[in-house]
Amino acid sequence: MRKKNLKYTIFLCISLLLNSCYYKPFIGYTLNNKGFKHFSRKEKVAGNNSNPHRDYHINKYDWNVEVFPDKKRISGKMIIYFTSNSKQNKFLFDLQKKMRITSFSCSSKKAKIKRKNDLIYLVLEESITPKTRIQLTINYEGKPANVAGYGPIKWKLDKKNRHWISTVTEGIGPQFIMPCNALLNAEADSCNIRITVPNELIAVANGRLKKIIKNDNSITYNYEVTNPINTYSISFNIGHFKKMIKPYTDINGEKRKIECQVLDYNYDIANKFYEQAPKIMHEFETLFGEFPWWGDGCKFIESNFTAMEHQSGIAMGSNYKTYWKGYNLTLVHELSHEWWGNSLTGRDYCDIWIHEGLASYSEALFLERLFGKDDYEKKISHYAYTTKNTIPIHKECDVLYNSWVNNADQDIYYKGALMIHSLRKVVNNDSLFFNSLLTIQKEFKKQNISTKKLTLKFNELLKQDFSSLFNWYLYRIKPPTLQIVIDKENNKLYYKWEKEIPFYIEGQIILKKGSELISLTPTKIYQSCSLDKFHLSNFLIEKSIYYVVDVQKKKLV
Repeated sequence: MRKKNLKYTIFLCISLLLNSCYYKPFIGYTLNNKGFKHFSRKEKVAGNNSNPHRDYHINKYDWNVEVFPDKKRISGKMIIYFTSNSKQNKFLFDLQKKMRITSFSCSSKKAKIKRKNDLIYLVLEESITPKTRIQLTINYEGKPANVAGYGPIKWKLDKKNRHWISTVTEGIGPQFIMPCNALLNAEADSCNIRITVPNELIAVANGRLKKIIKNDNSITYNYEVTNPINTYSISFNIGHFKKMIKPYTDINGEKRKIECQVLDYNYDIANKFYEQAPKIMHEFETLFGEFPWWGDGCKFIESNFTAMEHQSGIAMGSNYKTYWKGYNLTLVHELSHEWWGNSLTGRDYCDIWIHEGLASYSEALFLERLFGKDDYEKKISHYAYTTKNTIPIHKECDVLYNSWVNNADQDIYYKGALMIHSLRKVVNNDSLFFNSLLTIQKEFKKQNISTKKLTLKFNELLKQDFSSLFNWYLYRIKPPTLQIVIDKENNKLYYKWEKEIPFYIEGQIILKKGSELISLTPTKIYQSCSLDKFHLSNFLIEKSIYYVVDVQKKKLV
């Protein structure tokens, strides 16, 4: 038995080694001394926004994909319409190695396809001039990578033992299921999604359903997206869905429809659950402006994982529970992404904190608007006490940053939110602060933006230079640190900032002592206050900028 197990272990290790390119995104990684992962040369080539072979604009994706649930395979045809920005004859696209190209064609004569791992190079016989439009068609097939149930396509069965299939490619990359340009700033102007499934199933995707074509043993659902779309947002869901509509009047007084596609046996519970959707939509339209995608619709789709902000076709799991005074904050978070992440999109994956930090902060703002300051502060306090501070939230740029399993990356959510909360506290002018959020959404609607550009825009709108605040929270691992020494013998608490905070030199922190709130103004020099009725949990971080408390072991003389 031991020999048999040893042989199996050796076989498994060799298999993983030979197929490491398939499984690397599913494996945790170590960090270097700068707090980032180690990137291979391939990851640097694939993720470089300045790569001259990426110098083109995608006009449209036309994606046809047939799904074979029993075999867990797909067969697809992707037509990519793109325009060259410069004179060149080589163009770089992405398709994960496990997807086999069966044929291709190109509008340019004598074109060739060269594959190098997960990279596809379209090589033309002669260089083309700028603004030349090209049509590239790639036929492919394969079984998408999957490790222990994790993969870009989640193949599951519903409670009635029927196929229920969902896609999610943020993190791992859309190239795992389709030929594309996987970079964040390579949004297509529009997209067609045609999904062919066995005829007893229903397919739901982004955008509006334009046509259903019935075949002998299958059925094709044709969806159209008329707006720019993040490549990782392009998705499909397959199952036994039943549609419901929630009426909504937008902030301009127009009648709208919020569509919900749910599993048939969950219709009643989902119908009650989605009563909150119009209310959430109203608050966000008030805060950030008109919903950006009415042309493509607003849709929630029951998916077999927790949730995902797929543009105009948001994935929501089956946890039909409301856990904050009648609201589900996952639903709040995902809907806020239609503004923060889908409309205003980071330029590079190093800017992904913009998506997740501002969506997380939107949860706190939503609670504040409905229930008041106490609920806002409870949410901020939760963020503060669950942030890990083990890696900067602004990552290394121009690299392929795909992994689902490194927990340190999760600070982009809560620490990003805490940074925006801290900005609001330092500005100390809610009218100015909220006007800046609304203006940023209007000015950068349906655009990509870098962290640097967003910082400069905040400075301009807030009429003050807050670069030091952004730099501290974005690029340092640790936030501002309050050092304290507890002297029980003399009933004293000594406190000071570890380092001077340029954006909060005379800023206050709030402590709770019994039923009393007291304000302190730390500096770089130790000050003291009485220790009576005091515990470390009495630091009310949610009432000031985000900082951490470091209890010093040394004793002051």
